[in-house]
Amino acid sequence: MSDQAPSVAVLVAAYQAAPYVGQAVRSALAQEYPADRVHVVVVDDGSTDGTGDVVAEIAREHPDRVTLVRQENRGSVGAVNRCAEQPAAQDADLLAILDADDAWPADKLTAQVALLQARPEVGLVYTDMRVIDGAGTVVQESWLSDSRPPMGRSFSTFLRENLVTGSSIVVRGTLRDALFPIPDDMAWADWWLAVRASQLSEIAYLPIPRTLYRFHGANMSLGAQGAARLRELRHGLRLQRWFLRRVDAADVGVDELERAWDAFARLADEARVAAGTPFVELVAVSDLDRAEAASLAARARDLRDDRQLHEALAVAVRGAAADPLSDDARGTLVALRAALGQDAVGPRPLRGARALVVCVAADDLLRDPPLLAACAAAFGDLPDVTIAVDAVAFDAAEATGRISALADEQGVADDPRLDLALVVGPLDELGAARLRAGLAVRIGTRRPADDVPWFGPDQLDEARTLLLLSRPASPSSPG
Repeated sequence: MSDQAPSVAVLVAAYQAAPYVGQAVRSALAQEYPADRVHVVVVDDGSTDGTGDVVAEIAREHPDRVTLVRQENRGSVGAVNRCAEQPAAQDADLLAILDADDAWPADKLTAQVALLQARPEVGLVYTDMRVIDGAGTVVQESWLSDSRPPMGRSFSTFLRENLVTGSSIVVRGTLRDALFPIPDDMAWADWWLAVRASQLSEIAYLPIPRTLYRFHGANMSLGAQGAARLRELRHGLRLQRWFLRRVDAADVGVDELERAWDAFARLADEARVAAGTPFVELVAVSDLDRAEAASLAARARDLRDDRQLHEALAVAVRGAAADPLSDDARGTLVALRAALGQDAVGPRPLRGARALVVCVAADDLLRDPPLLAACAAAFGDLPDVTIAVDAVAFDAAEATGRISALADEQGVADDPRLDLALVVGPLDELGAARLRAGLAVRIGTRRPADDVPWFGPDQLDEARTLLLLSRPASPSSPG
């Protein structure tokens, strides 16, 4: 590589890392990359074990290639931010993260810089890692070989979980002002950088070379259990919520908005399991947050009424993130997602159904088997109608067997005109809302609590009339 290679600032946040920081810094200095194009910036974050002294000795050996900054303890993210403020980092073409207890193989920068030079659309590139113990013995050859490392520009994918390990990250300096400073209440620099970069550029992955990730029992999150695991999950929810409260329809597509919210909901469920109780505060919600959630939910409903569903969904996500416990905010978000149609993300209980769906309760059919044949006679000749049997309260296998047998018994199983669907559960809140939203008519002995038009078993003619009035208009014939 020529002497005009991009300059790289290596950002090292160090706390109580005296046994390892020397190896980390020397691995950066020993890269197979032009030496005058690599500068290591180390912030000693209030260590009391001599971490700063180790780095100071290396800096004396390489006075033009190592900067040491000492500060009172501000945490890992605070130390990374301080690294990024230094002149060497401000002037660099590329910024690379290196944890003080990790190390780089000699060809790491060369491989990543080559990719960045070949692909100008990529703003961040990361690699796999090889897990080593405190003594440097390999305990896991590849961290990501059994997964599908995320790539591309998918906000929801990178928000879902943190697979972009810190010491493997190299980012373009042109993104510096958008990436730094990292908010103080973030627990991890790497997850933040990955999510934020995915909003601005493509992200690329290299399976090799593999960063050496040291697992020594004092790591911030890897392998956390019990109370420590719950703490890490809360940190993750805080990060996800930060981004969700700022999503903009102009930047995030409908499916991405749905998947991003689902990522937050899944992590919250995991945190409740870790806590052992649903009655636990997972994120801090203030009175201002509650007021914001109410205002955003109302705004989302107004946008929905104006048929601006994409913008309404983004606003609803922001509202539900402001106060995840608000029935109003969460209900608004669920209702909007239900209105998106059967191509939306998540449960789709009426997938493949025709334009108009007649819903009949499974327990009514089992009590009154001829009702199924009567529905087939009333609606079977309508080509845009599906008869859906609601069996969500039944065991799925039992419902399938009993309703199939009933269809055979009533002679409707082989009716070529009839589109008969079985809806089984369990359905979550969103699935139940999408089922309701997809119905044109309910038939049954009990009036439901929702606003779907309802008819009793002796009112099938009236139901048919409503369906005929509801049928989509046929395209005009050519003149």
